[in-house]
Amino acid sequence: MSLSRASRGYVHSVVVLVHGLGVGQRYFGPLARELGPGLLRPEFREPAPIAELGSRLGELLDEPAALVANSMGCQIATALAVQRPELVTSLALIGPTVDSQTHSLVRHVFRLAADVWFEPLRLTGIVLADYASFGPLALLRQARWALDDRIEERLPLLDLPAVVVRGVHDPLCPPRFAQEAAALLPQGRLVTIGGAGHVPHFSHPREVADAIRSLPGIPAARG
Repeated sequence: MSLSRASRGYVHSVVVLVHGLGVGQRYFGPLARELGPGLLRPEFREPAPIAELGSRLGELLDEPAALVANSMGCQIATALAVQRPELVTSLALIGPTVDSQTHSLVRHVFRLAADVWFEPLRLTGIVLADYASFGPLALLRQARWALDDRIEERLPLLDLPAVVVRGVHDPLCPPRFAQEAAALLPQGRLVTIGGAGHVPHFSHPREVADAIRSLPGIPAARG
């Protein structure tokens, strides 16, 4: 596990970017540039149950933070928000997983493959390189822990500002589940990004940043 920080010169809530299964922080690059300095960008490169990863994330924080997460990162972020609510000021859940009605590994592999059609080629290269670095056995172990997790059971417990962001073509977070997730969050709302797949923060970073800035404590766009 590693951690990089863009800057300590912030006034608003610290913003933490929480990555998805098997990838690192590189695919957050376009969004990080939109959001500007003051970001925490941890990497979790050792497989572990979701609750444990949430605990590891909490150990990195010395003050409350806004969590911006993608895919399995949403599971980690919500796990921390339940474990230590005093550390989480708001949540932006981008393409949250796992779909409450589908916990099949095979089905998710097919959905992941389908998502390639809706993502930039450069993103696919980054993801494949990160998967190779993570390793197939570690990837499979982490996938099984993610599939065993039930994020929908935690969402009603999180009474804090929250936004669910979904790419309109995202096969891993179908519209039904995105709507369900937003409805389960006591203060949740749904934002759909046109033309995007499962990783809209890479392909449409400005639109995703605008959705994130709708949350309290997030720095405004730079002039």
